[in-house]
Amino acid sequence: MKIAIGVCEKINGVCSTMGCFRAFNNREKHFSIYENHSVELMSFFSCNMCTSNSDENLIKIAERLEGEGVTKLHLGACVVKCKAERTKEIKGIFEKHNISAVEGTH
Repeated sequence: MKIAIGVCEKINGVCSTMGCFRAFNNREKHFSIYENHSVELMSFFSCNMCTSNSDENLIKIAERLEGEGVTKLHLGACVVKCKAERTKEIKGIFEKHNISAVEGTH
């Protein structure tokens, strides 16, 4: 199974993202669903819907991920707690491209 992780761009310079990677590597927290599965992390990207005020960039990412066979996206806590309240929109973009969205990483 191929998966991706999406985080908020506003965490750049603040968050090391080690929590996401540790949870993925150890199949903990929201990644425990893959405990007995072969999983390939294909992408780790940042969302910029707030600063660009546009869906265009995420649509391009979703298209590329879909083309590479990614079927699941994990949204970091920073996206799930989106202060702009756009989590539902973000999930919708990926779900339109056959990528199910999981709220959470660690």
